Amino acid sequence: MTDRPVALLTVADWYVGPALAHKLAPTHDLVLHLASGDEAPAELADLPTEIITVTGDVATAEGNQAVVNAALQRFGRIDAASLLTGEIIIGPFLDATTDQWEKVKRANLDMVFHGLQAVLPPMIEAGVGQIVVFTSATGARPEPGVSLYGSTRAGANAMVRAVGLEHAKAGVCVNAIGTNYMDFPGFIKASGADDPERRKRIEAQVPAGRLGTMDELAEFATVLLDGRSRFQTGQFFSYSGGWST
Repeated sequence: MTDRPVALLTVADWYVGPALAHKLAPTHDLVLHLASGDEAPAELADLPTEIITVTGDVATAEGNQAVVNAALQRFGRIDAASLLTGEIIIGPFLDATTDQWEKVKRANLDMVFHGLQAVLPPMIEAGVGQIVVFTSATGARPEPGVSLYGSTRAGANAMVRAVGLEHAKAGVCVNAIGTNYMDFPGFIKASGADDPERRKRIEAQVPAGRLGTMDELAEFATVLLDGRSRFQTGQFFSYSGGWST
């Protein structure tokens, strides 16, 4: 058991995970699920808190339950959970394959469903908890060429909002943050923004005129996770520089 609040972060070694771990470490003990292997990357080293790391397939019920069980066994509680989900697959709808459809459903819907089912029960029992599910702003703005990705993300956003409303009276806050136009290698590669001229054209599509940073995103998410704001639940927040609402 611990007197400090405990935050569980899935896929903590990717995307906003490292930045979020650094934001939460001063106030929380951390359970970090690693997707890339048993050893935490250098950017997750030397955090000023107690940390345990776990691995497993968080697109499955078993994998998510194993992460939750590890947290409860070590710390006896879970106060906050960040569920990082998703995989980008784009292209014309009629060119999409069954394998692509199954892959995008697994990453964008199964990870959300199984993650929420695993982490909600201990929070409901405790009568308090904050959950943030990272999805995509494309789920709020349909676009040609993004039908598989956008539709599964829209489904995830709807699931999070409904689950948040369903468990509001239990003292658990559940929200989604949907991102787009983030300065991250996955987006840079998928969009071709590694070319300077292409990046300028992409940034011109964003009302803010630039790409977002992982540090900014982590700061926004921390407010929904660290217990300061417990009156916001069942919401989808578009974090896309004004591109979608």
